[in-house]
Amino acid sequence: MGFQNFDPTGLQFEELYTELADIRKEQPVFFSKKHNGWIISRYDDVVQVARSPNFTVENALQGAQDGGYCPAAKAILEDGVDWTKTRHIQTDDGPEHARFRHAIMSVISPRRIAQMEPVVENIVDRLVDAFEARGECDFVSEFAYPLAILTVLSLIGFNEAEDDMSLFPVWIDDTFRLLLANQSEEDQISAARHAVEFQNYIRNKIRERQANPQDDVLSEILENLSAGKASLSEDELIIMFTHSFVGAGHETTKLSLTNSIFHLLRDRSRWESMLENLDRVSDYVEECLRYDAPLLAWYRYCEQDEDVGGQLIKAGDKVVIMFGSGNHDAEKYPKADSFCPFSNREVRHLTFNTGKHVCPGSGLARLELNVAMKKLAQRLPGLRLADQAIEYTPNFANRAIRQLKLVWDV
Repeated sequence: MGFQNFDPTGLQFEELYTELADIRKEQPVFFSKKHNGWIISRYDDVVQVARSPNFTVENALQGAQDGGYCPAAKAILEDGVDWTKTRHIQTDDGPEHARFRHAIMSVISPRRIAQMEPVVENIVDRLVDAFEARGECDFVSEFAYPLAILTVLSLIGFNEAEDDMSLFPVWIDDTFRLLLANQSEEDQISAARHAVEFQNYIRNKIRERQANPQDDVLSEILENLSAGKASLSEDELIIMFTHSFVGAGHETTKLSLTNSIFHLLRDRSRWESMLENLDRVSDYVEECLRYDAPLLAWYRYCEQDEDVGGQLIKAGDKVVIMFGSGNHDAEKYPKADSFCPFSNREVRHLTFNTGKHVCPGSGLARLELNVAMKKLAQRLPGLRLADQAIEYTPNFANRAIRQLKLVWDV
């Protein structure tokens, strides 16, 4: 049928959203043999699936690695914390989900996020100081990644981990490749080793904080656990930090920062408009988040038959909910395919998900984006895109620009 070959992996922005517009118009809910699941593209249908108890995250990612992991990779994972057996917030929908979410939200309060603002400002200034006089930088490696990871590490309390920054990209990328991508046996084994190294790093940090508590998120969680205010095993805590706090917590922000500056500069009238409205930077940030969602899609598993958009989805089917497509639904946004920071604000965008799985770190991500865009506008108002080809990493779920070269006059 019409869109059986649909695959957003690596597509340029216009190509992707033109095809999604066609899908919403002609086949908004269809079964894709290529992805072995239902593609859900309209805003209301995405919200329905995301909030329905009939669609769960449990079992939703099992099909990403067809047939599971090879025996050697399984053995390595069993030496660490095997997340196929240890539950966590990204793979649980039942009563356990509330337990995990409570443990996270109890320590990422609005007060703690507000306290992070001067920390983020300091990190941004340090990063800009490092390349300002050069007149050029790679935004991804020199700004977006270090800002996102250093902010998360500072929140958790791993300030000394700045020395380990070269390790985190490999650990995080391989952990999520094991979750989301089909890999050769050789790649599975290598990724499993890195994932377990990451887990062991976090385990050591936990034990350091148990011996010497600090004023940070990790110490607060451990204090809550010992006081009975939260309930997590050590293995669950490790997976919470590798998958949620450090992994997802930095990745979405890194991609959001990169996509935002790309779209603000590719049509420079947008950047110049923001320079004239720095008191409304948050409007530009929210429009960037809607316009090119860093998390394009995510997965659900159908536990019980339900009609979605006129199609009967049956128990046992996999579902792919397209957040990015919902964000461009013309039924919801007056200028859905245009960048309009003051016109597309009536309906909440889906970039941070909706329902019980709404991103617990969205407040911190927004803080980083707002501080970063305002500081960059103030310190480097002449920012421009260098002449370059834009390449996206070959990932179905994320919109990740590999490299983004910026220039300015010194």
